[in-house]
Amino acid sequence: MDALSFQEANERAIQMFGGGVQSYVGRSMAESWKERPDTFRRAMESRYRGETNFEEETKMVTWDGRVVDVLFTTARVGPINDLEISLVGTIDISQRVRAQQKLQQVQAEFAHDARVSMLGELTASIAHEINQPLAAIATNGAAGLRWLNRPTPDIVEIRKTIENIVVDTQRAANIVARVHRMASRKAPEQELLSFDEIIREALLFLRHELESRSVTILHRPDPAVPQVLGDRTQLQQVIVNLAINAVQAMSQAGHDDRRIVISTATQDAATLCCSVEDNGPGIADEHVGRLFESFFTTKESGMGMGLPICRSIIEAHGGRIGAEASTTNGGARFWFTMPISAMAVSPRSDPRPEA
Repeated sequence: MDALSFQEANERAIQMFGGGVQSYVGRSMAESWKERPDTFRRAMESRYRGETNFEEETKMVTWDGRVVDVLFTTARVGPINDLEISLVGTIDISQRVRAQQKLQQVQAEFAHDARVSMLGELTASIAHEINQPLAAIATNGAAGLRWLNRPTPDIVEIRKTIENIVVDTQRAANIVARVHRMASRKAPEQELLSFDEIIREALLFLRHELESRSVTILHRPDPAVPQVLGDRTQLQQVIVNLAINAVQAMSQAGHDDRRIVISTATQDAATLCCSVEDNGPGIADEHVGRLFESFFTTKESGMGMGLPICRSIIEAHGGRIGAEASTTNGGARFWFTMPISAMAVSPRSDPRPEA
């Protein structure tokens, strides 16, 4: 970088880098690359591989000290062993980068609002879930008092009731923690995860909702599926959104036998595939291509943001999502893929289907 220097620049480059002719001729390129020396390294590697062009989005430091987002391109105008001259082009993409960052922020806010809205819809389910350990704590507390109030207190039974209270207290705390994670506005946290464990946790949110609507849900885990790298809360949101959509579709259609099957399988050595299939009315052919468009909905009270948010989350994790209008069971099937982490270790899973 110290050995290379600026020799000529057009008027637009001088405006962009903030200097006059006297300020840049002969100036070392080291200062311009101090934010992203890795880009410079890749550009040089490209040259020595004999490639005639190199292009990358990066950051450069201007002659007056600003840091700008640029599309950097370089073309070799001479033979590979002639290192004297390279033609360099830079396009200021700062506004585009800021727009992308703003879009990502808006998408994150939509996803958060969708989670909060979903939690509102599942209030009865959450209350039901937390009421179970609280009721058990009360029962065990009363039992412990009875054992304690005996003429000769039964220490063994008292110890058992206290142990049960501790276990149920932890259950209640875990439920509150899950709700807090779903409602939080925390930045995504990437970690190695068992996807079937994510599904199990997501279904805990839905248990009461499924029972109240007479929906049977079957989870078919693949014990051989390795772990994936992702954000637990966001991936749980995908499962909850797809399951709720299936529940609502079957309820609106008036079906008596309502079933959802969630399956995971390895598509190939590097890809996990998860599918959510119901036996509801299916999807009209004319709607299949628009399902993941923002604000497109077939529900009277729908916002049309659930599936686009699912797509945004899955694509941010390096996967794809799609839908099939009808299946052998007559209903719809939504599927998505996730890349299997290179650091993954196959989780221990129960191969038996879970109702």
